[in-house]
Amino acid sequence: MTSNRKEIKYIAVLGATGNQGGGVVHALLAKNEPCFHVRAITRDVSSPVAQGLRAKYKDSDRLELVAADVYDRETLIGAFDNAYGVFVVTNNRIPGKKIENEEDMDHELVAGRNIIDAAKACNVQHFVMSSLPNISNASNGRFTKVFHFDNKYKIEQRARDELPAVTALHPGLFYTNMQWSQYCQRNDDGTVRFCAPIDGNKLADWVDPSHDIGVYAAEIFSVGPEKTASKTYPVVGPKISFANFASVFKEITSQEATFDPITLDRWGATVAATVGKGYEEDIRQMMEWIAVAPEDKICYGTMDRGEDTSYEDLGVKASTFADWMRRTAWQGPQ
Repeated sequence: MTSNRKEIKYIAVLGATGNQGGGVVHALLAKNEPCFHVRAITRDVSSPVAQGLRAKYKDSDRLELVAADVYDRETLIGAFDNAYGVFVVTNNRIPGKKIENEEDMDHELVAGRNIIDAAKACNVQHFVMSSLPNISNASNGRFTKVFHFDNKYKIEQRARDELPAVTALHPGLFYTNMQWSQYCQRNDDGTVRFCAPIDGNKLADWVDPSHDIGVYAAEIFSVGPEKTASKTYPVVGPKISFANFASVFKEITSQEATFDPITLDRWGATVAATVGKGYEEDIRQMMEWIAVAPEDKICYGTMDRGEDTSYEDLGVKASTFADWMRRTAWQGPQ
């Protein structure tokens, strides 16, 4: 390890105790060339999750935990000080609270503004963001309330306008969503029921958020902004139909499985009960768009396949559903 602090490249990772940020921490520490030092940023460095992260990498001298809050710009400036790069993921949910009305979703824009201002103040050289496409634009104004997509896109565009080097990742739907009851349930007879409210033949893009996003981000930081700045990389595995989840699951686990969708009304109500009533129309419109999104395009029907240069630039590919199942040893809902 070099003794000259100025030669060390620090990467500040937001959401380090979550799926995406945690995966980025792991992927960066797994790389020895280039050898990045990681600032894992979390609201509370004494929390059990943060201490678990510290214990996981206790033998590494390249990791430090730093406390900062995305709603407090000054704490972010302290966390980003002397950082070469920043990995950014913003949360559509409010920690510890429910989304009671649609206006509550604006909190994500506030967080994004603070993050960008802090990165600018600290002269961050490479800003890598987990973002999403704009569904209002993609649907030609038909679906205007998919706030957790459109708000991320607005943050991404502001970053591109104000920062010197921005690279965006647009991940597909998360395989981890299968652990939520609105996606997957277990019937009384033990059969696993995949039940998203969509036609079983519909193809969509999916990703392992705790693995793939980290792998992509680590390569982006390694390659550098000279090659990746201003680019958007879709982080998507091969398209899979909603019904095909059942057959893949059955093949790997030898458990009975079926695809039997719930209604969109029940879907929205189930999500609202957990996240808040203000999120219901957002998640309904998301599924309505996925149901009609062009299948010849990737990344929620917003990008031509030829625009995806991730393998050429980074040498990486996202996981299949089978990859995720084997990696996590997922056996279905309990």
